[in-house]
Amino acid sequence: MLPFLVHLGYAIMLCGFVARDILALRALLLAGQLVLAIYAFGIGVPAITGWNTLFAAINTVWVVLILRERREVRVPLELQTIHQGHFAAMTPREFLAWWRLGQRDAVHGVPLTRDGVEPVALYFILDGVVRVCRRDSTLAELARGSFVGEMSLITGRPANADVDPVGEVEVQRWSRADLDDLRARDLGMWTKVQSAIGADLVEKIRRREARLPNP
Repeated sequence: MLPFLVHLGYAIMLCGFVARDILALRALLLAGQLVLAIYAFGIGVPAITGWNTLFAAINTVWVVLILRERREVRVPLELQTIHQGHFAAMTPREFLAWWRLGQRDAVHGVPLTRDGVEPVALYFILDGVVRVCRRDSTLAELARGSFVGEMSLITGRPANADVDPVGEVEVQRWSRADLDDLRARDLGMWTKVQSAIGADLVEKIRRREARLPNP
């Protein structure tokens, strides 16, 4: 029986090496290494027993981590509309990680951006209205679902308009330091953030053109 175990263990590991799914790979390697550890223990070879037990322990940890990562994540009800409407390119797990990177603030009487000054954060309006002005001329009013400070983030230049809250405004706020860190460590996530910002810019341009008189 014991000689059969060594062939079984290696056969299971071989199946793991040809598996395309990382979870299947780790699970099959774990099973094969456990079989080999049992075989080595049965024939009295502690070195092979120890090494395969160690490999099996490592793959056990990886299996648990992968299962935790794949576990279904539900977006809270109050954030589902925001996720589906503005950040649909992100998975629920990615969206929650992105949302938790920021913080919710209530702003009253304090400008979000100033013309010629680099914004300290990226803002997403949750409730209320902000007024976009340049040289005492009102360019637009932005409400729930709009970004503020995104152009400066994209271009790396100071803001080109004043953005002031009309009354109290609730926003989700991401600091420039946190955004720079995200861009450096997770380019895939950063690309999805840029996609959401790009869609917002397109919508702002569409609304602006709709207000222009027909030639």
